[in-house]
Amino acid sequence: MRRSDDRLVPVSIRTSGDVGCYAAAVQLRFSPNGVVMACCRSLLPLGNVHTDRLRAMWDGASRRRQAEHLARGDFSAGCQQCEGEIRLEGRPASSPTNYALWEGRVDPAAVLEWPRRMEFNLSNACNLQCLQCDGESSSAIRVHREGRPPIPQVYGDEFFDDLREFLPHLDEVVFGGGEPFLGPENFRVWDLMAELAPGLECTVITNATQWTPRVQRVLEQVPMAFVFSLDGITPSTYEEIRKGADLDRVLENVDRYAAVARANGRPVSVNHCLMPQNVHEFPQFLNWAESKGFPVDISLVRSPAWCSIGRLPVEEIRRIRDDLVARADEVAGLVLNRATWDAELVRISAWADAPDGEVPGSGRTVMFFRCQGAGPVDPAPVRAELRPFASDGLVHEVVVGSDDLVHHCDETLSPDAPYLTGQPVTMVTKAVEARYGAMTGFEVVRNGDDVVLATAMFGSHEAQLAYVARRDDRGWADDVSILLAFRPSAGTLAAAG
Repeated sequence: MRRSDDRLVPVSIRTSGDVGCYAAAVQLRFSPNGVVMACCRSLLPLGNVHTDRLRAMWDGASRRRQAEHLARGDFSAGCQQCEGEIRLEGRPASSPTNYALWEGRVDPAAVLEWPRRMEFNLSNACNLQCLQCDGESSSAIRVHREGRPPIPQVYGDEFFDDLREFLPHLDEVVFGGGEPFLGPENFRVWDLMAELAPGLECTVITNATQWTPRVQRVLEQVPMAFVFSLDGITPSTYEEIRKGADLDRVLENVDRYAAVARANGRPVSVNHCLMPQNVHEFPQFLNWAESKGFPVDISLVRSPAWCSIGRLPVEEIRRIRDDLVARADEVAGLVLNRATWDAELVRISAWADAPDGEVPGSGRTVMFFRCQGAGPVDPAPVRAELRPFASDGLVHEVVVGSDDLVHHCDETLSPDAPYLTGQPVTMVTKAVEARYGAMTGFEVVRNGDDVVLATAMFGSHEAQLAYVARRDDRGWADDVSILLAFRPSAGTLAAAG
């Protein structure tokens, strides 16, 4: 996360082939379901609080291997999503820039005894149903929009006992969610911080809907910096995106939080998801933030596709670019947020002007593949390659379009296949987990322009997965086949025998 004080603004990120990212070297990230990873983009679980102790996860072979790979610019150990971002959009727009502030402060290849940073996403408790969000990060979406049962609370006494040992060694903690001030687990961590690490730098990413006596109590105990998640500055725009919120009340709370942070000498900033739904008031939003003294960071929305400017038809991207250029006089007074305006205009202009097949992150990508390829690609040979692995001889197929929605799902994969059609691709993993068990491992073993092969563990089942860009005779792909083959693990078979 880019911070608003001068000391922690990221330096220029290194070029590919040098240090890939510092995340695995310095931090642990905790998810609402108990899975622990190096960051929010990683595909490599480092452990699970259900079964693993905190010390074992930090010292474990998975984290060390990931850190060693990244130290030499190798993204193959669970970091393929960032590798794809860098390839498509360039390094400055990629997630590793969030951790570039550690350059010169730690040796990425060193084995640190203690993490320096933790990201706590201990609960998906949230009162909003934002357009660009999903049920993994919002309990309200999970129940009302997706119709799924709540995520069980998984962070128990053992985890918090382990945490006592780690907190005094950290430099920084970040709380996300869900809405952090609705998660009871976060209050347990804050109580520990007040006792064991009162000077620990703490940042809370909040939707600013909560201002209660409990919140006020913890603010008196733990000095906090705040990042306000705001996606509009007029009621009609904001409340259409952040469903369930009242803008007037939120802005009142923003002022309260900002006053508390500044009284404690802590920074405040704004995180803004710039999307087709709010880009029309981007100048107005930046001017409001400028008047408050809030630096604005932009979250690049990649999915769902209908919330991503870069994945619109190119004619629409050009219309947005031209409208922003024509309104440049509206932001002439920006100082604090001038660089934010300039950077987004450059980004959107690059999408608008690039020729077909060369648009970084634009609508001419499908999942992590470019739509334009070198020639036709048929999933059939890849299906044949996976079939011998499957214990039942079945290779299941899910077809995902450039809108990030499931267009087809084999009924052999899930009894919910008819329901999955039209759902976000993230729901596929949940359907597989419902049948085979939680995913506890994922590793890409072959990474190409047309086919990506991976291995995974779902419960007691080994899996082989293939992502195939379905290209026509022109080399064009509008959708991707996800092929899945399963078999019980050797340990399961031995136990059964």
